[in-house]
Amino acid sequence: MSARDAIVREFAPGELVCRQGAHADRAFVLRAGSLRSVVVPDKVLVEADEARIRRGHDVTLYTETGNLLELEGGLTGHYLTSLVAAETTIVAEVPVDTRAVMSKIQEDPGFGLSMARMLARRLVAANKSLGSSQRLASRFLRDFQGLCTDLYNLVQRIGEDAQGEDDVLQALSAAKRTWSYGVGEGGGAELTKNTRIIMARVVDDRTMVGKQHRLKAGDLLCRRGDPGTSVYMLVSGRLSVRIGSEQYGIVRPGETVGEIGVLLGDEEPRRIADIQADEPSVVGVIPSEHFPKLVTEQPKLLINLCRLLCLRVKAFEQLASESDDALRAVNARFTGSDATFIEDVGSLSDALDVLIEEHDLPLLGEIEALKSMQERWTARHEELSEKMAAATS
Repeated sequence: MSARDAIVREFAPGELVCRQGAHADRAFVLRAGSLRSVVVPDKVLVEADEARIRRGHDVTLYTETGNLLELEGGLTGHYLTSLVAAETTIVAEVPVDTRAVMSKIQEDPGFGLSMARMLARRLVAANKSLGSSQRLASRFLRDFQGLCTDLYNLVQRIGEDAQGEDDVLQALSAAKRTWSYGVGEGGGAELTKNTRIIMARVVDDRTMVGKQHRLKAGDLLCRRGDPGTSVYMLVSGRLSVRIGSEQYGIVRPGETVGEIGVLLGDEEPRRIADIQADEPSVVGVIPSEHFPKLVTEQPKLLINLCRLLCLRVKAFEQLASESDDALRAVNARFTGSDATFIEDVGSLSDALDVLIEEHDLPLLGEIEALKSMQERWTARHEELSEKMAAATS
């Protein structure tokens, strides 16, 4: 990833510089002119011609020269947006790949922190661009994706406890080939798993600035309106994000709370919701002023943070590109013919039942957890159907 290898090119107005979803083997430095960053829904991306790409949802307009653009594609392996020349534009193309970007962050954590701040700004901008129906769709998206993450985490935990039990590993092998496991893994579950392992080590390190906070089920971690003077990093357990009596989200192991305000340098950040423990939980509490130092001293944590931010940015920008069809897009993705969550969970539950009968293995808690996942998925599906019906009536 060297400027010495850059190729300078001129693009005519409307010409594509890079295409959303394509393999990201270059980043771009604007030398003259301006570039539109646009997004189209994934469902039309494969068949979209250049004219359709140009009509996509505008994410931003780049006019400042010298900045490295679409570098985040080097972390995800593909471009999150398309770049389109808004006028006659001169661009330097710099070769990149995932290994080079990750090595750069490890060698120069300040570079990685700058990338994280850029992604945080982009995430906030994407969130602000959402309309009411898109915000509603984002909640359903988080819930369905989260349940796939829960399944992924459960399979991983059973595997860690199996200790060479071939019958258990065979049942898990089938589960790992399912649609639901793949959605969980692709949605960041593998990243949060690795982040959790790093955080567990960090919060146990007495040389680090920070502390562990242990919560019992029902304990409040913070209240809406409290000063946001710390970044919370969930090591184990489960937290609910609530406003009043309504649940707005779940925090799972490996996920953080409050990092966006810190990355953006908010002077007086406030908690926007209550955060409550659903079960016994361990939370790493890092003072806001020390969070940048922590992630730069833990480059693997910084890389995971950037990659998770990329996933969140992509999800929000996709919803923005859906316009009024965001609810239908979420419905098609998670309850369409390809979505087999109920079947996947049922198959794993049946396999665990057999293991209990034949080997007397202690898996009743896991079966209860799978039953709860099915119930929550069904409830959210029914609620989504009601919201869609109300939107069209």
